[in-house]
Amino acid sequence: MLDYHNSLRNRGIRIISISVFSIIFSLSMYSLLSSNQSLSDTAKLYNLATAVIFLIVVSLVAIGYGSYLILRSESLKPEPKKSYLGYISKILTNKTYWRIFVVSSIVYGIFFGFLSQILIYHDDVAGDTAPSLFVTLCCNYPGYVPMVTIELTELFSILVIPLNLILAISVSVLVGFNFALNMSLLRMFRNHSQSKFPIVSTFGVFSGLFIGCPTCAGSLFTALVGFSTSAVVSALAPFQSLFIAISIPILVGTPLLIIRKAMKNETCDVIGN
Repeated sequence: MLDYHNSLRNRGIRIISISVFSIIFSLSMYSLLSSNQSLSDTAKLYNLATAVIFLIVVSLVAIGYGSYLILRSESLKPEPKKSYLGYISKILTNKTYWRIFVVSSIVYGIFFGFLSQILIYHDDVAGDTAPSLFVTLCCNYPGYVPMVTIELTELFSILVIPLNLILAISVSVLVGFNFALNMSLLRMFRNHSQSKFPIVSTFGVFSGLFIGCPTCAGSLFTALVGFSTSAVVSALAPFQSLFIAISIPILVGTPLLIIRKAMKNETCDVIGN
């Protein structure tokens, strides 16, 4: 049983590692090749862009599957789950918390998608081109090309920028897990004075809105205070890296702190009994 657990975990780690490498390598190579392509090679570049987009989607799915294998291996361990991964597995294998994780991830992902202009609603564009698909082949930094614009209707379209898509999925998953973890913590401490929603985790959830691009923050601030979107975007553009630097560590670090506190609490309860 232990050998099967280790085999399952190592398989998940290999899948994630290969997938992450594939994404980084494909985006880097595409950016390099697209910047050197002539206009006569547009057809070849289009085929390459299609392959890169397909590889990214497959790799993201593979990362999800690899993560499942790792958590599955932890749930099969015969000894008590005392590790961080073990505790994460215990939460996500609980049906209630799994539903909270899925629903909050999807809801936040849609919200993030509109704010980061992945999902675009426009009622001021005339035309009869929908449905249609347009691929922007070049030229930009790695992660920003190839760019895909999918016009589903005359009023609604989807803008797929590889880096934004990866960030949107990553942040949504982290936010979903933060919600599920906090719900489990609230239930655990509901009869104690600690039953407060962690402030740091709340900050991590909302700071994730600003990761995709300065337009996210610009859209939110425009709705709140009525400033010009372009002015706010320009003002916030230099701080994009700061938003990323703040949000990701909080969304990753906060669950680790919460899990540590929860495991310590459970250990104290066992000793007290």
